[in-house]
Amino acid sequence: MKLDAKIPEGPVQEKWDNARFKVKLVNPANKRKYKVLVVGSGLAGASAAATLAELGYQVECFCFQDSPRRAHSIAAQGGINAAKNYTNDGDSVWRLFYDTVKGGDFRAREANVYRLAQLSVNIIDQAVAQGVPFARDYGGLLDNRSFGGAQVSRTFYARGQTGQQLLLGAYAALSRQIGKGAVKMFPRTEMLDVVLVDGHAKGIVVRDLVTGEVRSHAGDAVVLATGGYGNVFYLSTNAKGCNVTATWRAHKRGAGFANPCYTQIHPTCIPVSGDHQSKLTLMSESLRNDGRVWVPKKQGDKRAPGEIPDAERDYYLERKYPSFGNLAPRDIASRAAKKPATTAAASARAASASTSTSATRSSAWARTRSRRATATCSTCMRRSPPRIRTRGRCASSRRCTTRWAGCGSTTTCSRRSRACSCSARRTSATTAPTASAPRR
Repeated sequence: MKLDAKIPEGPVQEKWDNARFKVKLVNPANKRKYKVLVVGSGLAGASAAATLAELGYQVECFCFQDSPRRAHSIAAQGGINAAKNYTNDGDSVWRLFYDTVKGGDFRAREANVYRLAQLSVNIIDQAVAQGVPFARDYGGLLDNRSFGGAQVSRTFYARGQTGQQLLLGAYAALSRQIGKGAVKMFPRTEMLDVVLVDGHAKGIVVRDLVTGEVRSHAGDAVVLATGGYGNVFYLSTNAKGCNVTATWRAHKRGAGFANPCYTQIHPTCIPVSGDHQSKLTLMSESLRNDGRVWVPKKQGDKRAPGEIPDAERDYYLERKYPSFGNLAPRDIASRAAKKPATTAAASARAASASTSTSATRSSAWARTRSRRATATCSTCMRRSPPRIRTRGRCASSRRCTTRWAGCGSTTTCSRRSRACSCSARRTSATTAPTASAPRR
């Protein structure tokens, strides 16, 4: 397979403008002759189907949900970025382009990212025209808030329901075209295969999920807008229906599968509460703007969060990344959040292991203390635990407890030691030399 991204030529600011100028146009009267199949009805699929229908093409749209409103785009909460610069804080198309490339770990195609930054300005106006109820300030103007990965306020939002409201706007535009007869909608339909003609996708094979009927649809082009592959993770904020089957079936037909690393992560989510929970509950990324992320400075602190004073809290994102603070990019924030959690877990394991070792040593010491005295030190040494060192020296003449605990010597020590078991009350009737042994 020849990998050719077909990125337009020229400076990054002019690539897509040049491409749009050079692309061949279709006469409005000829657009009615072409049919486009759109698989998926989320924000991408619904907006593509509605836009193509408005241009005059015949469109057939497929989704496996009961309704296009059930697409997983409703799960988005935080907002949508656009370089409007309404807050007059220095935002621009170039800054949005730079922040997006940087937030993508410099792996994204720069020409496509710049095109996205250009179109972001118009997308907000289009969404507002569709009736999306973005938040507004007291003067009635569109409001903005900060978001992770940027030092400017460019995020347009609708409470914590931005994805749902955007999808309702796209669904309204799609429904308008369905009502006009420009779009044929096929809900509860699963794509089984892609039909190729001379290496080009010209149709799809689908199954009706209600009746089980398998049928084929022919067209002039196929658009796959089928979402991501959240099931690659054991737990994810994605729905279980995000199973990448349509993309996989296209891949089996020869389509290239690139950038699997572009799976969106969320550092803020509610952990699972039991085995019955199949997915994580998403918390809006905007929480890192409206709040502060911290952990207790004292590891293993059992107090409730409200009882821990500010001086005993570690705002680690603000400490590590003072220029971005809590608005650091997601991957950086996730790694920074994992380190305190890993350190706390390691400390808990170490404390548990230390307690267990102390208990083992104490029980071993008790066992050696309970041994009955024997006649000779050689017998004593064989019976003593060979790896338990004493904390002090015994001044016994035979030095049997100089290095070992649990001594069973019958000789009286001239100096008592905690590590020596031959105390005065164990003095035997037999006598022995009392000369003190030299200390080591």
